[in-house]
Amino acid sequence: MAEQAQRRAPQGQSQQDPPNENDNHAFEELRHLIIAPEQEELADIRERLDDAGRRTQDMSSVVAEAIQLRREQGDDRALSDALAPTIEETLRDSVRKHPHVLADALFPVMGPAIRKSITETLRSMLESFNEALEHSLSWRGIKWRIEAIRTGRSFTEIALLHSLVYRVEQVFLIHRETGLVLNHLTAPSVAAQDPTMVAGLLTAIQQYAQDGFKTQRDETLDNLGWGEFKMWVEIGPHAVIAAVFRGHAPEDYRVHMREVLEGIEQHYAAAFDNFKGDTDPFRGAEERLTPLLEERAREAVEPGKRKPRMLITVSAIILALIVGWGVYLSYRVHQWTQFEQALRQQSGIVVTSVVKEGGRYHVRGFRDPLAPDPKALLTKLGLTPENADFQLAPFYSMDDGILQRRIKVLLKPPPGVTLSMKDGVLVAEGAASPRWIAGLRDRATWVAGVRELDDSKLQDANALALKDAKSSVESIVFLFPFGAATLEPGQDQKVALAQKNIREIVAQAVALNENVQIEVVGHTDNTGVEATNLPLSKQRADHITKALILAGVKPSSFRPRGVGTTRPLRTDDTDEGRQLNRSVTFQVDISPVAP
Repeated sequence: MAEQAQRRAPQGQSQQDPPNENDNHAFEELRHLIIAPEQEELADIRERLDDAGRRTQDMSSVVAEAIQLRREQGDDRALSDALAPTIEETLRDSVRKHPHVLADALFPVMGPAIRKSITETLRSMLESFNEALEHSLSWRGIKWRIEAIRTGRSFTEIALLHSLVYRVEQVFLIHRETGLVLNHLTAPSVAAQDPTMVAGLLTAIQQYAQDGFKTQRDETLDNLGWGEFKMWVEIGPHAVIAAVFRGHAPEDYRVHMREVLEGIEQHYAAAFDNFKGDTDPFRGAEERLTPLLEERAREAVEPGKRKPRMLITVSAIILALIVGWGVYLSYRVHQWTQFEQALRQQSGIVVTSVVKEGGRYHVRGFRDPLAPDPKALLTKLGLTPENADFQLAPFYSMDDGILQRRIKVLLKPPPGVTLSMKDGVLVAEGAASPRWIAGLRDRATWVAGVRELDDSKLQDANALALKDAKSSVESIVFLFPFGAATLEPGQDQKVALAQKNIREIVAQAVALNENVQIEVVGHTDNTGVEATNLPLSKQRADHITKALILAGVKPSSFRPRGVGTTRPLRTDDTDEGRQLNRSVTFQVDISPVAP
């Protein structure tokens, strides 16, 4: 420091002058005054950081505020994730080492919850059992229902009281030290509850009994009871078996429980020694616990009274079978009676006798070939055709329905022809070809049952067609301009239609051996003089005739004729009437060909 101070001395001072001790002391005091407080604070901070006790004390005063601040910042999830493993591990160790502490803390909550769970289980089981017996109609079941109404108890309770000695409904395998459920079995049709809750109940009761009565650890509660349910407990070095049952179990069942527990203790000794809360190694214990789900029912009657009741039961069954067989036979007879009545009412079938021989019905009589098959009627009524033998000789029935079918089969009426029968008279209506009409007139009376033919309403189809064609041709009117013998424009379709209809008339007339003459009539209005109109009308008729001949119609079929104003189609008082009279029309004449 003296060298530094000497280097920093003013230039005016001689370096050969010796340093003054008073100046050095003053400099040290100044330096202490300036930096001493900071050095003391740094030393205190270093001591605080090195001292773990003081550091813990400092953090304890701000931990609560830090957690609250972190929660207010909306990041409490990270704090939960950080603390969860530690809390879980702490609870697990506490349950393993001191289960009674946790049981004492949870006892006020576990008691009501377990009681509610057990009540709900019993109620569900009673409802299930009651549903199974709801439709019982035996005399014993009726007596039990009367007793239930009289005593005010449910039918299920009465049924269990009379029919069940005991039934084990649930079996628990519990780790003795921790109270954890290692395995749990439930009898069929029993509503299972949370086994952890039941195990907690047992642990809490055991702990309460030991603490409340100051008993030794080896002195344990071996049975419990509530209502009609009981729980037997067998305790081993590492495990506890608890069986919940209804009724009165024999003492040898407890021996069975001990044997099963001993086998489990021996078989799973290594698993018990290394047990750390994992129940998977004990799943195989289910095979050893299953035989404990026993059930034993009381005999319905005493051995000495079984025979009379059995006799009554057998007699009742036999009587019911006899009555049922009698009802069945009566129903079958009724069915056959209905069939016989329906068969006698069928057209074309005559029944002379119905006899039952050898378990089969023999029906004798007559049947028209066109009558319905009796086996089809038998099947329709629900009877078996194999149980019937029909011996029906053929004959011709005179019933109108059968005659109607026979006529249609033999005469084969064409479409448009209707044949009906009434009192032996065959009535034919409609239109048919001359050939079929001739055949009808020739063969109608040959049909059995037809005495007379009425064809007054039957028409020749060809004649009708010829008549229709004649009307079609005569309805055609060709129009001409004033004073001209050529057609007005736009009438080509009328020419084609006239050609077609005239050819049809000629062809149908030839088929009917008729002669056709078509008169082509020319007309004029009353304008002008008759000396001029008559030749003009003839020219118009010749014009249409030529057009038809060119289309292939025979010239011999036409007779062109001009009538002037003598045969007007309308009056000439209006322009429309005069225009219609300037025309050509047809007059068709059909006559038989001369021999």
